[in-house]
Amino acid sequence: MLLATLRIATRKSPLALKQARFVQQQLKEQYPHCVIELVEILSTGDKIQDRPLADIGGKGLFVKALEDAILQGKADIAVHSLKDVPPDLPAEFTLAAIGERESPFDVLVSSLYSSLDKLPQGATIGTGSVRRSAQILHCRPDLEMQDIRGNVDTRLKKLDEGQFDALILAAAGLNRLGLQDRISHIISADICLPSVGQGALAIECLSQNAELIASLQFFNHRDTQLCVTAERSMNRALKASCYSPVGSFATIENNKLVLRGQVLSRDGQFTINTQQSAEPEFAEKIGQLAAADLLAQGAKQWLD
Repeated sequence: MLLATLRIATRKSPLALKQARFVQQQLKEQYPHCVIELVEILSTGDKIQDRPLADIGGKGLFVKALEDAILQGKADIAVHSLKDVPPDLPAEFTLAAIGERESPFDVLVSSLYSSLDKLPQGATIGTGSVRRSAQILHCRPDLEMQDIRGNVDTRLKKLDEGQFDALILAAAGLNRLGLQDRISHIISADICLPSVGQGALAIECLSQNAELIASLQFFNHRDTQLCVTAERSMNRALKASCYSPVGSFATIENNKLVLRGQVLSRDGQFTINTQQSAEPEFAEKIGQLAAADLLAQGAKQWLD
């Protein structure tokens, strides 16, 4: 390892710490003589819990706090849930490595109902995602979508207290926290097309630190990297943000990268879809083609 000590910036939430400790362990195994430390950061997004995330700056707030720690010399790398990382990074930063993807799918969590179909008319669903809300309303316009903030444990507590009939969460987060038993139903991508990068972990560092980037390549999973490159390319070309009801999900099948993209109206009434494919090495271009197709179909009106 290049440094005697490597410092990992992470948020303080249980899920963020779980993910950072996973990367920490991988680094320790790869570089046993290196001291790997965690630097816990409380972001603005974690401090303000009484307003929708989109109203205070979006998921990028989580990322910026860790980037600031790197710029201030408090940390060397940051570990993120890739779905929280905006498609455009500041020039001084790069995603040095993308880990193998966990489950990319959304799930229904409920103590009473086993699937979306079983939810009664008017049931209250908690989600902090504009995308998830629009997708669920597209198939079940009778449901009442309510904004929810807080870490996974906080959301589950609110559900258990009866504030909601069900939650929509990411399978990956529950899996990583060992809470698989809380999953009532894995929602098909035909209903909830995942968010860009959902299920993948990213290691970010300064783009000028070539030696550090090279030392992190053992963690990089090529197929995952290619898939999320296409997804992020589509969102970048759409100029999509956490305010945007956009789904973007790529897989590699028979040596072809297949990218599905979706833009919806916030009420779920209207949806525009695309599917593009080519050899995986053209991942960036596939994303651009998907965005162009969505825009040609009129997606811009739902992105503004």
